[in-house]
Amino acid sequence: MTMAGEKTEAPTPRRRQDARKKGQVAKSMEVNTALILLAAFWVMSSTGPRSVAAYTGLVRRTFSNLAMQDFTIEALRSGGMAVGATVIKMIAPLVITVVLVGVVANVGQVGLLLSSEALKPDLNRINPLNGLKRMFSLLGVVDLIKSLLKITIIGMVVYGVLRDNAATIALSSQVNLTAALSGFAQIAKTLGMRVATVMLVMAAADFLYQRYENEKSMRMSKQEIKEEMKRFENPQLKSRIRARQRQMAMNRMMAAIPAADVVITNPTHFAVALNYKKSDMFAPLVVAKGRRLVAQRIKEKAREYNVPMVENRPLARTLFKQVEIGQTIPAEMYKAVAEVLAFVYRLKSKRNTSW
Repeated sequence: MTMAGEKTEAPTPRRRQDARKKGQVAKSMEVNTALILLAAFWVMSSTGPRSVAAYTGLVRRTFSNLAMQDFTIEALRSGGMAVGATVIKMIAPLVITVVLVGVVANVGQVGLLLSSEALKPDLNRINPLNGLKRMFSLLGVVDLIKSLLKITIIGMVVYGVLRDNAATIALSSQVNLTAALSGFAQIAKTLGMRVATVMLVMAAADFLYQRYENEKSMRMSKQEIKEEMKRFENPQLKSRIRARQRQMAMNRMMAAIPAADVVITNPTHFAVALNYKKSDMFAPLVVAKGRRLVAQRIKEKAREYNVPMVENRPLARTLFKQVEIGQTIPAEMYKAVAEVLAFVYRLKSKRNTSW
């Protein structure tokens, strides 16, 4: 059994849209971190040897020609520009890749989203009491468990890589510097790729959890859904629906006129069509009524199907005002309507006799 204000209903499209405008979307920073780390190690492993060779060559050329160079402003500027260009070439692939991967990771999670609400200052975010509440809340406990789990798993991965390469690390002091650096670079590459892969798996799980929490936070109660529907109902849509309903009612009313026994008129202002079947009805039934233009249409339909029309101004006006379509006439009108029906039946009888 659910309580009246319990949020058990899925959020409406408008609720989702409002939440998105405020920046309330399912997003995991773990995904960004894992993808950026994975991309960074891949770029470094791919471009690292070329970058090191380029920088080593620059250093050798610089120091080999150091004794023959004049230390002028122009020489220092030229040397600085050469060093800067080499450094840019070394780090440009890494920086560009990290930026692109970061953008793709964000867009892939939340799409193109520009929210000014998230940038507005909020004193509640820096309130120490609110911070303590978050720390000891269920979400705080979950975040703590996630952090401990992440540290434990990454620690196990690091330990495994170092254990597998213990021999290489131990022999690094017995080989030349180039071989030692190459060995350490290979260990770092392996370690980085494994850590990044493990973090990516954990990030995928965290993203699913963030989606669940975001969906849960947007849930609505039945009362909230009703209030939203009332608040954002489209007046134009309601007007079109009402117009359509009136047209359908008019069509049903006009379709009932051919089966009517009589149309009582004012004669120009009102028209009321009655139907009476002795075997099925206790009293005559109003099947159509109208005033002015609608009354004219009722009379045209009656003439088209040879439905008798009787002029009775007081009765037509009273029936129009007091009896709705689909209702039987009240008892106080029995006598007046019976006289009209008797007249119509006599008229039909004479016509049949003449034939």
